[in-house]
Amino acid sequence: MTHTILYIVLYAVFNVTGAAMIKVLLKGRTLSSLGDWIGLVGNASFVTAFGLIALSALALFKALSTQNFSLIIPLATGINFILTIGAGYFIFHDRLSAFSFLGFALIITGIVVLSLNNQTHA
Repeated sequence: MTHTILYIVLYAVFNVTGAAMIKVLLKGRTLSSLGDWIGLVGNASFVTAFGLIALSALALFKALSTQNFSLIIPLATGINFILTIGAGYFIFHDRLSAFSFLGFALIITGIVVLSLNNQTHA
């Protein structure tokens, strides 16, 4: 199970890092012309970010090969969700309200319950 968690964490870190890099690249861009799109896709940082997202998929595939689908996907989603919220707050200064934290807690609780339920029936 330790290897599975490692693959899930790698999936989430690569995925969120790649998405955050693309978000930074998109800041202030409108992408309204073909030239804008070509400029973005030809950017070395974009290629690196896209590569990280591809690596995240490979890490998820490896995790899926080690355990049940109904265990891996909720865990991967939860860890990815936590890192996404953290990146949004710390890197992009997203505002989080009390309702945000309530929703966050409910989602994580649901993922934990699903995972625990799956563990007992495995």
